Amino acid sequence: MRFIKFIILYTLSILIRPFIKIDKQLLLFGTQGGSSYEGNAKYLFVYCNQHTSYHCVWVTKNRKIEKEINDSGFESAYYFSWNVLLLSLKAYCVFITHSLSDVMPIFYNSQTIIINLWHGIPIKNVSLLDKNLSIIARILDYWRDKRCDYFISNSESFNQDYLKCFKINKGKIIVGGLPRIDFLFNPEKFVPNITNPFPSMKKVYLYAPTFRDYIYQNPFYEKNSILKLNEYLEESNSLLYIKHHPFDTEMPKMESLNNISSFNKNIDIYEILPFVDSLICDYSSIVYDFFIAYPKRDIFLYCPDLKKYEQERGFLGPFHDLYNSGTEPYKFGFRKLIKPSNIFNINELYGVGTTSCKTIMKIINHHD
Repeated sequence: MRFIKFIILYTLSILIRPFIKIDKQLLLFGTQGGSSYEGNAKYLFVYCNQHTSYHCVWVTKNRKIEKEINDSGFESAYYFSWNVLLLSLKAYCVFITHSLSDVMPIFYNSQTIIINLWHGIPIKNVSLLDKNLSIIARILDYWRDKRCDYFISNSESFNQDYLKCFKINKGKIIVGGLPRIDFLFNPEKFVPNITNPFPSMKKVYLYAPTFRDYIYQNPFYEKNSILKLNEYLEESNSLLYIKHHPFDTEMPKMESLNNISSFNKNIDIYEILPFVDSLICDYSSIVYDFFIAYPKRDIFLYCPDLKKYEQERGFLGPFHDLYNSGTEPYKFGFRKLIKPSNIFNINELYGVGTTSCKTIMKIINHHD
């Protein structure tokens, strides 16, 4: 049914586009194909509502998210609707993080500015360098990259990596940073009523594994291993929370344990990070974000499938330097990050520091 709706909307967009005028006050935002409310697009959306006079609309396929945003005083619209079709054709600027389908994959007005905020520092091969990408996905990515007017890079140091992945004109890349970093340094400014979701007086670990393109039996969840980990957590008066990747379709079965539990995979992980004492991760740029925002907190890497991941996906940046030279063995097969300041440099990682939202909006304001 949704596919039929999309075909109808797509066809209508072609027919009525010549008769629609651009509204220079209208900005649209979306992420992950319209399925969630998080990441760079979310925090730029909040910033624009708070600090600009633009008419900002978040587009989503999730009715619950739509209601929550509208109840908060901001505006959201349902993805498969005539309203979003008209908004998309009138929009002055559309912000995405993954693909054009974050808002609506239609033939946009040629005057509409499309900006890809992307969703993290490039650690692994993505987009056209991803060996697992299907032919159709490659065509759609190529179409997205050709249609986008600007691609936001986290810093000058990574521009070449983005050029490799997206095969775009160098002139489209602008160093604008990551709006989610703005949030991590000043969470209360973006979410005034943000609260700690964890029990007090306990140390909190967060395990956030990234998505795999292959079948992966994560040894983290093996019965003996997780029972030993739970015992350690009990003895140290600590808690471990697991946040699965939004693209994971199968959740591992775990026993009910006193000190280990899971979050809903669609929860915004960045609203959790300010309250986490230690992060356990693998091939995700969250590692970089967490260190920059909280340099005194512990970070652990858990990468039992490192060789397999490199074969199947491959790395762009110096992940091996980070893993081999920047860590030391720890309990439970983890490797603890050491001397991160020798590897991480905030100016190299985030060229505009914590002024990403302001920098990106200057692009819009000076586009004409």
